[in-house]
Formats: sequence, C-alpha cells, structure tokens
Amino acid sequence: MKGLPLRRIIKLCLLAAVSAALFAAPTYADTIARSFYAKGNVEPGRVVALSVSDNTIVELAPADDPNRIYGVAIEQKAAPATVEQPGRTVFVATGGVYPVVASTENGAIKTGDYLSMSSSDGVAAKVTSRQTFIIGRSSENFDGSTGVIGTGNRGAKIGKINAEIIPGRNPQLRESTAVPLPLRLFVESIAGKPLSAARIYSALLIFIITAAIAFGLLWVGVRSGMISIGRNPLSKHLIMQNLAQVIVAATVVFAGGLFGIYLLLRV
Repeated sequence: MKGLPLRRIIKLCLLAAVSAALFAAPTYADTIARSFYAKGNVEPGRVVALSVSDNTIVELAPADDPNRIYGVAIEQKAAPATVEQPGRTVFVATGGVYPVVASTENGAIKTGDYLSMSSSDGVAAKVTSRQTFIIGRSSENFDGSTGVIGTGNRGAKIGKINAEIIPGRNPQLRESTAVPLPLRLFVESIAGKPLSAARIYSALLIFIITAAIAFGLLWVGVRSGMISIGRNPLSKHLIMQNLAQVIVAATVVFAGGLFGIYLLLRV
C-alpha cells in the first residue's frame, strides 16, 4: 500500500492544528483577565458587576440583583493572561478558578455548591432557589470554622474560597420549579437555608403520616369512649381517663413528628 503524499500529510496536520485552535479558543478566552476602572473600593475576591452607565467600570455586584453578576476581581499575577488598559487597575476574571469572598449566610458551603450573592454587596453565598444567576461553583468547603476573615449579616462567617468562575443562569432553577413556591418559601423560612425538592417532599410526607397517625388515635379513642359511655354510663369517669391518655398519646406522636421534621430541615 502506498504511503500518503507529503502534501496531503501537511494539509491534515494544518487541519488538525486549526481545529485544535478553534476548540481551545473559547476556553483560553475565558481565562483572560481584563482591566477595568473601579467605582468604589473593589478588592480581589469580590464579586463585581459592570456599571449600568459605563461598561469600562466595575463595581461591587449588588446583593439585591444577582442578574448583574459579571465576574470576580482578582490579582493581576493570578491570571495566566491579562488585557491591560492604561489607568484601569482592577482585573476581572469571568472564567477559571480563583479566590472568591464568600459567606455562610445561606448555610455552610460544600465543594460543588453553586454560588450567587449574599445580602452583602460583592460577597458570594450558596445560591438559593429564588436566585436566577450564579457567579460560579465552589471548589472547596467553607463552614466558618476556619479561614474566617470577617462577619456578615445575621452573624454569618465570611472567608475566601476557591471557586470555578462560571457566571450564568442558576442550573438549580429546574429543580425549584418542582416545588410550589408558597410551600418552598414556608419550609425554607423554617430551615433558614435553601432546600432540595427531595428534602421538602420528605418533610411533607412525614407530616402527612404523623398527622394521619395522630388523627387516627384521636378518632378511635373518642369513638370508642363515646360507645363505651353509651353502654355503661357508670364507668364514665374511667372512660374519660382513658380518653385523656389517648389524647396525650396523639399529642406526643404529633409533636414527635414535628420535631423530626424540624431536624430534617435544619440539619
């Protein structure tokens, strides 16, 4: 069998090189940090947004508008490549893994958790079901026991964690639509943190089972007591004592179920 002509080999090599370059270009572009003017004090690690009036200026991303998240301010030397403009001293990354200032306000952060905004401008936190935009995904754990650099709202611990910067739509929104909003808001107000649909429905199932058992005990106890009183009025006092015990038992069962639900939601 004849070998490939030299000209064809060269063409194939060039085609492979061009294909590799085209494939790598978007990834490489994401690792380039660009310089901006700053509005206010923008420190490395802070989540930033573009100014609404000038896209050459960045400011701390507003806590009440995660949709404006643009990237994270970083040290210039931390980026593999930078695009610097005269007078623009803040470098912003929109891709790659960089330190991000984060809070435990929405619960302890675990590796793989998506991050959005806390209630403090420029500070990230675990994303909630009501936030439509994220800054990225945590690359490490942070529970506030170590690496604390400050305290945020409601006593939350603030630290710096490495995170994969991938600004975009919250991937967990699909899951949040599986739970009716009023139910999610009510349950998360008890838990004090975002919850998965599985945990919410598990709590709901426990509540239904507990309520059914407690109601069943009451129904059987009251019905049996009334029948017994009708048959033997003289034993009314003893029957009422037994009925009181049934009511106490039903109350204990219901209270125990509620406590179990509370633990499920809070832990």
